[in-house]
Amino acid sequence: MGKKIQFVIWIIIMVAVLALIGAYGYFTYLRFTEKTTHPEATFEIENYGTVKMELYPEYAPNTVANFIKLVEKGYYNNKVFYGKDDICIYVGRNSAGEMEKPKLSLIKDGIEPDSDADYEYTIKGEFIANEFEQNTLRHEKGIVTLIRENYSQYLSNLNEESYNSGSSQLGIMMSDDSKNLNGAYAAFARITEGMDVLEKMYNEAEMKPAPTEEEAQTATDDINQFATYPVITSATVDTHGVNYGDPVVQEAFDYESYMYNLMSSNYSN
Repeated sequence: MGKKIQFVIWIIIMVAVLALIGAYGYFTYLRFTEKTTHPEATFEIENYGTVKMELYPEYAPNTVANFIKLVEKGYYNNKVFYGKDDICIYVGRNSAGEMEKPKLSLIKDGIEPDSDADYEYTIKGEFIANEFEQNTLRHEKGIVTLIRENYSQYLSNLNEESYNSGSSQLGIMMSDDSKNLNGAYAAFARITEGMDVLEKMYNEAEMKPAPTEEEAQTATDDINQFATYPVITSATVDTHGVNYGDPVVQEAFDYESYMYNLMSSNYSN
C-alpha cells in the first residue's frame, strides 16, 4: 500500500510540474506575441476623408503626451494642411495659413488665458542630435514628425533653441527619401489609414502661384502652399484608457526679440 501511495504522489507531482511548465510557456508566448496597444489619433479632413495614425510613446514619450493633450483640448479642430515640399506634407497652421504656437493655458489648468503666466510654449526635441537616444524611429513614408524651427541657419549659436522649438506643427512623410531627418527631428507616429487621402491631397491639390523673387527673399520657409487649405473638421484620440500625463513644456524662444536685442546691443557699442 505504501508503494502505491508513493507512486500516486509522484504522478500528482509530475502532473503539477507539467502544468506549471505549460502555464509558463503559454504566458511567455502571450507576452512575446501580444501586440502592444498604442494610442491612435484620427483626423477628419473636409472634402478629402479620414486619416488615422498610431502614436509611439516608446520612442518619443513627451512628444506623444503633448500631441494627445492638444488633440483632447480641440487644438487641431479647424487647423489646416497648408503645404508641401519634395518629401513632406505639412499640417497645423490656423485657417489663414499662419503659423502659431499653442499657449500654456490650453493644456494647464489654473492658467488664465492671455495673462502674464500664459505664454506660448514649446517642448524639448526628442531626437538623437538633441541627446535623446531612445528615438530611433526612422523617417520613411507615412511617418509623422514634429516640425521645429532652424534658427541656427541664421546664427550658429542657436542650436539648442532650434532643437527645442517644436510644439504643434506636424510633417507627414510622403517619401522614403528623407534620411537626412533621422535623428534630427522627433518622429512619433505612423499613418495607419488614409495614405490614399494624403496622396490625393499631395498630388492633386491646387497650389498657390510660385512666389516672386522679392517675395522669396522675405519668405520664412520654402514650403509650397496650397491654394485652398484642406481643413481638419475633427481631431480625436483614443488612448485605450491609458493616461499619458501632462507634457513637460518650456516658454517659447522669441527669435524676433532676441535679434532686436542683439542688434540694439551692437549699435549701442
